[in-house]
Amino acid sequence: MTRTAGIPWMSRRRGVLLYPVMGLLLGLGLGCKGGGGNDVAPCTSISFTPALTSPASGDVSLFSTGGSCDMIEIHVLVTDLSRIFTVGFSITYPASAIAYQGFTAGPLLSQGSPPTSPQFFVTNPSPGELVVSGTLFRPDASVSAVGSANFITLQFLRLAGGSGSVDFDMGGSITNQIIDENGSVVSASFGPGHGGAIQVP
Repeated sequence: MTRTAGIPWMSRRRGVLLYPVMGLLLGLGLGCKGGGGNDVAPCTSISFTPALTSPASGDVSLFSTGGSCDMIEIHVLVTDLSRIFTVGFSITYPASAIAYQGFTAGPLLSQGSPPTSPQFFVTNPSPGELVVSGTLFRPDASVSAVGSANFITLQFLRLAGGSGSVDFDMGGSITNQIIDENGSVVSASFGPGHGGAIQVP
């Protein structure tokens, strides 16, 4: 048996056998990589259309900057109002389409960096209802909303396709109201018609 100079015959044979196998593996790898970029179908995001596009002074309203396929954040805004110390309200939502996930405190009550951080409470007493409140503590002073200021942001997760209204519940578990540092009720408007329509694809 003759040998090629510098390359043993067996090594040369192995190399010849490996080339087709390597070519096949490379071809499969490139084929998977090339076709995998568009395999995932795009989804449609959850949408929220507010009832109030131009809130007036004293309005408490709901607004969203948009959602994803699986989650949406809805902001509770207070517009051009002073003497805000404690805020409380009840909200209804379509429990068959979305589920309450959590909240993030807005900057409204934290103005001026009060020594005692404001406290927020959100309970979900029944599917489709939220009871929300937030308060400052004495001796901290009341705050003012200049323009539309964010009191709290509520997060909802997608359950199933559907639509419905997310709005303030005028006959809910608590009275929708804002009070000042002296315990007096501040004139504010929570609705009806201060929420909006949610669409879950």
